[in-house]
Amino acid sequence: MKQVLKISQIIFLLLIILASFATLSIFLQSGTNDAPVTVEIQKGTSANQVASILKTSGVIRRELDFKIASRLLFIQDRIQAGKYLFPPHPLLINVLLKLVKGSVIIEQLRVSFPEGSSIYKMGSILEKEGVLCFEDFRALTQSRSLEGYLFPDTYIFEKNISAEALAEMMQKRFAEVVIPYWKENKNATKYNLHEILTLASIIEKEAATKEERQVISSVFHNRLNIKMALEADPTIKYVLERPSKTVYFNQLKVKSLYNTYLNRGLPPGPICNPGLSSIKAAIYPAKTDYLYFVAKKDGSHIFSATWQEHQRARQKAKR
Repeated sequence: MKQVLKISQIIFLLLIILASFATLSIFLQSGTNDAPVTVEIQKGTSANQVASILKTSGVIRRELDFKIASRLLFIQDRIQAGKYLFPPHPLLINVLLKLVKGSVIIEQLRVSFPEGSSIYKMGSILEKEGVLCFEDFRALTQSRSLEGYLFPDTYIFEKNISAEALAEMMQKRFAEVVIPYWKENKNATKYNLHEILTLASIIEKEAATKEERQVISSVFHNRLNIKMALEADPTIKYVLERPSKTVYFNQLKVKSLYNTYLNRGLPPGPICNPGLSSIKAAIYPAKTDYLYFVAKKDGSHIFSATWQEHQRARQKAKR
């Protein structure tokens, strides 16, 4: 009897060892992929579906082994969605740990915003690049009155970035680039930062070349000094729902504080997000007696000091 009991204990022990070895062999089983492979797990995908996806990609050898291993570790409901990169022949245990930790590929995007981009333009760029919904970005930034404070630059960020996080990134860049320059040069102007950004945004929209920015700035400074209306077409375009390339006479009557034909002085705020060159031009205008300018066909301008000169310049620009 004792001998039978001893044999039973040995058999039971051997079974435990065999079961442990079988379980261990499952966890240490390697995939069949010979090269790195990327696999995307959508949100709501079941463990059985994940097993099928991984088997098709060669990340695991058998679906059944994946299902058994995930149940043994009680992780079948803890697999996280995302895009994963697996090395050649990964061990099943490492595959499971990666899926539970959510060690996904962090996709990064590179997006450039040209100088003078308005919030509207930035939102359009982001939607075109597939980053954010246009309305989400526009609604957030307009509600916080961030026009002029989102520095136009090239940004690298994660694909799933939120509108809030992106706006904060752009404001941080503004603080890094603009604020130090402003602190060093603010005593050179009688205007505050918000007013300078407003003026710079108009200069940005009016100037086709960097060389003309300071001269255009001088025109607006001269007009402000004598309380003459700025009459800047870009401020009209800013408030129109569907602005045309040319501002027409009937559009000059649009009722808005941004209409610099009807209202003297600067508008309430920036009409775009100016670059540092336009901000510099707003602080340091050229010294001229110009009050007028008209665009030529190549985008450059003819500047005039009197109305009579301006009329002749308009005729010349047409020719």
